[in-house]
Amino acid sequence: MRGKLVFGLMCAACIVSCKQPKVKESGPRPVKVTKALPLNVVEKSFSGVVSPDQFSDLAFKMSGPLIALNVEEGQRVKKGQVVAVLDPLDFRLQYEAKKSSYMTAKSQMERSEKLIKKQAISHQDYESTQASYANAKAAYENAKNILDETKLLAPFDGFIQKKYVENYQKVQAGQGIVCLINPNKLLVKFTLPENNMQYLLASPQIAVEFENYRGRFFKAKVKEYIEASPDGSGVPVSLYVDDPDFNLNDYKVATGFSCRVVLKISREGYANYVQVPLTSVFMDPRTKEKRVFVYNDAAGKVEQRVVKEGGLVDKDMIIITEGLNPDEKVVIAGTTRLIDGQPVNVLTE
Repeated sequence: MRGKLVFGLMCAACIVSCKQPKVKESGPRPVKVTKALPLNVVEKSFSGVVSPDQFSDLAFKMSGPLIALNVEEGQRVKKGQVVAVLDPLDFRLQYEAKKSSYMTAKSQMERSEKLIKKQAISHQDYESTQASYANAKAAYENAKNILDETKLLAPFDGFIQKKYVENYQKVQAGQGIVCLINPNKLLVKFTLPENNMQYLLASPQIAVEFENYRGRFFKAKVKEYIEASPDGSGVPVSLYVDDPDFNLNDYKVATGFSCRVVLKISREGYANYVQVPLTSVFMDPRTKEKRVFVYNDAAGKVEQRVVKEGGLVDKDMIIITEGLNPDEKVVIAGTTRLIDGQPVNVLTE
């Protein structure tokens, strides 16, 4: 009886073992790798627009109706040329009244000077006459200045970019009448994405290619930039063209023209940096650190390594500022289920 029981148990064990599928050992995971490349030269380009460096919204210092608007948009004007005129009637009446008071005070002052020499008036009366004369003179000069300012003059040579008002319109003090720009002093403005700020800080060579002169690059320098993104769209940067070959007589460039701004950063600016495909970098969901898998040829395994990234080089390449050396191999495909120290099989194209 005991022998039959043992035999039955052995048969059952055999049946169970036969029903269980055999576990197949998994081999090295297939991956694609590429070398981390040194940054010899990084070149980035951005869209820009030509803007005036010298411009002014011309306005009157007083309110009143316009009686002359002597310019049109696009018209060139000379320094001192009359751009617009306010109705001077009220200001002329004030001027004439102040002038009359001034002339009277001046006459009284001259008479007082003669009388004081003869000691015919007191010093108190003489000083009172002096004060009245000084006040009348100041009022007269102020009225004259106001009358003169009914004519709006161009402060520099340029052309009218925009008219804000029409003739015979009543305007307020400080209200813009026209926008005057100097076409001989131009800036190039562009917006730099925030994650590309390191390019501007790496002392790049800057060149500008104007839309109407394709293939011709002019050297440029940074005039100013704002160390912030005011509206979240990027960092505003202003350049001025600093090239002896560029002049506005030979190259017809004007405000509003499109251009391309090219930043070139030499290896000196990124001595220890490398570039790798964007697909090789992933984020550790737990630590939020950026990582890559580095392939070890001798061991046939991968090592997970923390890296620090810079900006994009192109749409599919990214700069690594720490954690990688030139010519080290990184996994660019097949990283999803890899773990640190895992054997891999490198696929060849």
